[in-house]
Amino acid sequence: MEQRNRIFTPQRMKQLILATSCAMALAPLAANAQNSDSLARYQWHLHNTGQKVQADTLPVSGVDLKVDSAYKAGIHGKGVTIAIVDDGLQIAHPDLAANIAKVAGKNFANQSNDPTPSNLNADNHGTMVGGIAGAVGNNNVGVRGVAPAATLKGFNVLSQTAQGSQTSNIEYSWWSGAEVQDVDVFNNSWGTGPSNGSLPFTFSQNEVNSFERAMKSTRGGRGGIYVKSAGNNFNNAWNEGDKRDYCTQDTITKGNGCIPATRDPRNNLQTVITVGAVRADGIRSSYSSVGSSLWISAFGGESGWEKSYRSGQAKEYYDPAILTTDAIGCSEGGNQNSLIRNSLDGSNSIIDKTCNYTAKMNGTSASAPMISGVAALMLEANPTLSYREVKYILATTAVQTDKTHNGWVKNKAGHNYSNWYGFGLVNAAAAIDAADKFKTPFPALVDTGWSANANSVAIGGTTKPAVISIDFTSAPSKIETVQIGFEVSHTNTRRIQFVLISPAGTRSVVQPAYTAIGSGKHWLFGNTTQANFSAWNFVASNAFLDEDGKGKWKLEVSDLGLGASAQPLGNLTSFNIRVLGH
Repeated sequence: MEQRNRIFTPQRMKQLILATSCAMALAPLAANAQNSDSLARYQWHLHNTGQKVQADTLPVSGVDLKVDSAYKAGIHGKGVTIAIVDDGLQIAHPDLAANIAKVAGKNFANQSNDPTPSNLNADNHGTMVGGIAGAVGNNNVGVRGVAPAATLKGFNVLSQTAQGSQTSNIEYSWWSGAEVQDVDVFNNSWGTGPSNGSLPFTFSQNEVNSFERAMKSTRGGRGGIYVKSAGNNFNNAWNEGDKRDYCTQDTITKGNGCIPATRDPRNNLQTVITVGAVRADGIRSSYSSVGSSLWISAFGGESGWEKSYRSGQAKEYYDPAILTTDAIGCSEGGNQNSLIRNSLDGSNSIIDKTCNYTAKMNGTSASAPMISGVAALMLEANPTLSYREVKYILATTAVQTDKTHNGWVKNKAGHNYSNWYGFGLVNAAAAIDAADKFKTPFPALVDTGWSANANSVAIGGTTKPAVISIDFTSAPSKIETVQIGFEVSHTNTRRIQFVLISPAGTRSVVQPAYTAIGSGKHWLFGNTTQANFSAWNFVASNAFLDEDGKGKWKLEVSDLGLGASAQPLGNLTSFNIRVLGH
């Protein structure tokens, strides 16, 4: 798929793997997205009537962001600045230019404030992401963003031409740079790419505290809204370095997800909103990474191809993708005369001949800027909200999509949570209404700090799991998130499942068995083995929202491949936990 895995590879991450207000005042946007902006009628994620779009499958009527009521009320994101932390942003694009900040961002290739990529074939991703979040609305041109009057800035930390340390560039773009001091929302449509099944990097407890402290200090001390893609590795663990997919066939068959969202330590930060992707029917997109660090889901779609332009692919290729801005012209970006896959592509398109737009954008790279746009609408409605309050409102107003999915768990505070969807599909109308009515600020954050138990316990099968517990006599009475770490000594870590159990008895799978992390022969390369892990310092679970944190927390570890009479292959040797809330 042409866009899907682009950002989540070591090559794209270069081993990370890792303006002012709108220049053109907008009249209130029409509630029906088909009434203005020439291509908005195809933006099913904004207004879904089951209309024909650039795909063979029709979107399901009513499955959209629910932004119409905000537009009717004149809420468009005006006065809110969104940073597109990506590979650049083409600020001269005719559907972005009026929303670009006077100081447009930071270019880490030439140290200027113009984040426009020098090579829009290599670095076009941010232009697509920026259009989803904040393309100009009601200008009778092309598309509109979720927050069509928000101010945009670009930071090209992912550009192939960026100079300096990528980690330093990200920190500059997240909190330390002069150009980010007026930023409210930080969109990050990127993440850690798979390698050989090992854990490429993690955060120490000190690094976690340092990142979160810096992020909380932005936006005048209210904390910036940091939105991040969960990942695109449900059915693959492709390693760009050795050109191998380390995901085994049994992982794909079991549907556990090849690389969990928790693998990127930034997805586990308490200051981050980690976003999954769903299709145009509200079901998880085929690629969307899953895990206990997910907070919410939005629309990532699928590939947006049409069989009349290119046939012979799997079904999901012909499901709707996201229509957004693309590099100007027909020789750069995703919409080129040489890359025709649907009726919008190319200079001969009967819909739009400019090639300035693409209907093939997808991935959690697309779902994240939708949440960034919704957050901008919420902040226009109530600029005093802290990052914690924005997160909470998004969670408690989300819709429990895909109710046939058997992974939903209702915690003891009454919130439904799933490792596939987080708290569910974003509902912009409900979130903006709740933001507008939110009057009582959250109490100060209560942080237990890290507690540890280093007892060693043999890891048995499902009837004899290893269990280590930690008892908190003082903890938040309303949990916001929980972070844990653990160590094991085991000869086949791929077979072991880690479950965190709250004092109230809610169970959260923080690392399932049979993912692409751990040992096991590779399905395609025979004797190639994945690497066992020993320590995982930093994993988050959001499943316990609003439960009481006091009492005994348990980490339960089971070897799902161990027979009833077999001897254990290793031990759980330590368990660390930190509970945050109020």
